[in-house]
Amino acid sequence: MADIATPEFLNELRSLYPATAKYVDCDWFLAASIAFSSSNCPEAVPRVLRYALDDLDKLSDTSYEDRKLLVRKMRDGILKSGMLSGFPKAINALVSLYEATPEELRDTKPLRDSTKSKEEDIAAGQAYFDLAFGDTATKIQPILRSIYPDLEHFAMSTGYGYVDSFMDVISIKETTFATISTMIANATYNKLEWHLTRAVHHGATIEEVRAVREIALRIAIKAGVSLKIEVPYI
Repeated sequence: MADIATPEFLNELRSLYPATAKYVDCDWFLAASIAFSSSNCPEAVPRVLRYALDDLDKLSDTSYEDRKLLVRKMRDGILKSGMLSGFPKAINALVSLYEATPEELRDTKPLRDSTKSKEEDIAAGQAYFDLAFGDTATKIQPILRSIYPDLEHFAMSTGYGYVDSFMDVISIKETTFATISTMIANATYNKLEWHLTRAVHHGATIEEVRAVREIALRIAIKAGVSLKIEVPYI
């Protein structure tokens, strides 16, 4: 369904996000690539990449580091979204993204420290979980443990530990954007309103959160996702 990612539609999505001082901080491309991936439209992801890189190349002060960061943000956002949308979707999107990425912008080594011990990953996961969920962390974690102890262990060691706690590429604010975009594109709205509000707590403006919501919603509708109920608003 790459044909849904037309230049006109991408222009529309780009216009929804508030202006930022630096293009790489304009997270429309992050929200869009994740929503396309989560809507099972991996073939649309390269079009987002090419559109965003073309935008960057039109700016006189664009550096190699800017282009590299843009690609990394898309890649890491899709990886993090895979924890919610499912790795088959994320892998397909990452394959499409890799194939469209200029060779000089590809990474050949892990960005995360793969030498950390399991205990270090769990400690990082716990710290991130507490930061992300705030006062509700002490209520949510026992639920994870009670419904399936293996789920809590996986979440702390891998999901929140190895994957989400890494914030050298996308911040906790942007990781929350990834969660919002994924939940909308998957039509899984339980606690979505809470995540919308939480993004503001993590430094986003109301306008940015509304833009991410709207970008993901428009992509989901274009992709034919059955929305079932009204998407929460902030």
